[in-house]
Amino acid sequence: MRVVIAIEHREGKSGRGYAKVIADYSPESLQPIFDIHIGKKSYVLAGGWSGYQPIKEGRPNLSQIQSGKGKNFKMLHIQIRNFKNWIRGVHFYCERKKLQKYIDEHFYRVNRRNHRATILEKLIERCVACTPMTKNGPYPAT
Repeated sequence: MRVVIAIEHREGKSGRGYAKVIADYSPESLQPIFDIHIGKKSYVLAGGWSGYQPIKEGRPNLSQIQSGKGKNFKMLHIQIRNFKNWIRGVHFYCERKKLQKYIDEHFYRVNRRNHRATILEKLIERCVACTPMTKNGPYPAT
């Protein structure tokens, strides 16, 4: 099982994080996380894996360096370690078919840790934007 992780770097601190279970490390498997979570003009620092080469063509600000056994990606490795400790501590076991849901929950929590002041506002915005539901399905439009 393989996972690709993207972590924002904000003035020396980690920002939001995203992760996705992938079939392999081919460019086709790596591309969706770039398309969904990383803007085309964002500055991206990736490892030396050759699978990033085709992705670089559409992203001029993507550069690659060797990991140096994790020394060049300290924040990323801290997030990986935090996730592994969270899985082992809270859940102590994780089924393969549910791994993406566990990843989503972990990064949802990580991504909200610095936004506690606006969490109620964001919740209300999302509630207003959603289609109202009844026990029989969507509320009929009038």
